[in-house]
Amino acid sequence: MNRAIFYEFHGGDLTVDRITYKNSADNLTILLAGDPAAIPPAAEKLAEEGVGLIELCGGLPLAYRAKVKEAAGADVPVASVTFGIESIVKAAEFNNAFMAGKPPKEACILHVQGADPATDRFVRSSGPQHTTFIMSDKSAAAGVAAELAKQGVGLIELYGDWPDHVAADIIEAVAGRAAVGVSGFGHPMERQAAS
Repeated sequence: MNRAIFYEFHGGDLTVDRITYKNSADNLTILLAGDPAAIPPAAEKLAEEGVGLIELCGGLPLAYRAKVKEAAGADVPVASVTFGIESIVKAAEFNNAFMAGKPPKEACILHVQGADPATDRFVRSSGPQHTTFIMSDKSAAAGVAAELAKQGVGLIELYGDWPDHVAADIIEAVAGRAAVGVSGFGHPMERQAAS
């Protein structure tokens, strides 16, 4: 599948700050966004180029999902990372540290069939932000997340089609040491206007 992730990143420039990962099943582009206002027009262009799925960083307000959905059009699903109740306190701690300019390290685990998380990874640092992007299949993800939490990573975001039971295993493996957010979609039903 041809898919894209927009990740909020200190000083990121969508035109040049991109990470591309390809294997036989996936064509994934991670775009680092320093200015969230640049995301909707970039999403529109990606949709025109054939991207079939767009995911958004959990650091972006939920209103951006609506803006990106409108820009990308009805044929491209748009998801965003959100945090469950078990991660709210750690997510708030991370956000406060981020706003103070001293965030802990963060990581993204991207569901990719056939990926090797030991080697299929990218690290990006800019200003106070340090992010590791790790490609992993379902069998390795919980172990990867547990190791990240042991290393002091304060926030982990999960991208891709993680089944609920696998996401739950990842959250359990982290054991409250880091916030874990999971990419998901809004409710699929369109509400009809009241008559």
